Amino acid sequence: MLGRTWEDLVRINGKALLLWMSVVLASLNPAAASEPVQLAQVTCWDTMSCCIVRAPQTAAMRCGASASEIAEALKGAKVLHDALPTEGVTLKEESSAQDEARTDAASDASDEPPNCKGQNHHIISRRIAQELQEHDTLRGLYEPRDERFKTRAKDKESHCGYQQWHRDVDKEVVEWLQRERKATPQEFEQKLREIYNRPEMRARFPDGY
Repeated sequence: MLGRTWEDLVRINGKALLLWMSVVLASLNPAAASEPVQLAQVTCWDTMSCCIVRAPQTAAMRCGASASEIAEALKGAKVLHDALPTEGVTLKEESSAQDEARTDAASDASDEPPNCKGQNHHIISRRIAQELQEHDTLRGLYEPRDERFKTRAKDKESHCGYQQWHRDVDKEVVEWLQRERKATPQEFEQKLREIYNRPEMRARFPDGY
């Protein structure tokens, strides 16, 4: 009989605690009520607070925590939780800066400047030129954006920016140079002609190369 009474009390108190916890969470931070998982991600400062923050609704039964201990732990978690959005903004800003740096690096590696306005396309990109400078037989014979090696694009959209097709071409040429360490200028230039006369490239550059 006593055991049954205790079970009833635990069940009733559990429901009351759950209702109370919902009110507390909502008052602490509207986002906390809809995103309780974030509370578990907040750094805890002792064993009891860790137990409470991990799952506040069941903390009384799991941790033996009192209502005041739960409230204190949640208030401490709120201070740390409120700092998360600021950290998120900082991380977002850092990510944006990294993205901009990658974009700048890609523009530097491509054969067209970021403010591309015309349709003239330089076949020897900076990335290819860098590899040529390391080549056994072609070193010193070519320059980045070499004026001797140009073709005309169908329109600006066909060549401006460091597009995926351009990355693929650079990758193919660089890998070819790494394999063909003794290639002659004629062989290298023939490789460029072969690439730029492919149907998909002629769609961008009607005159080929």
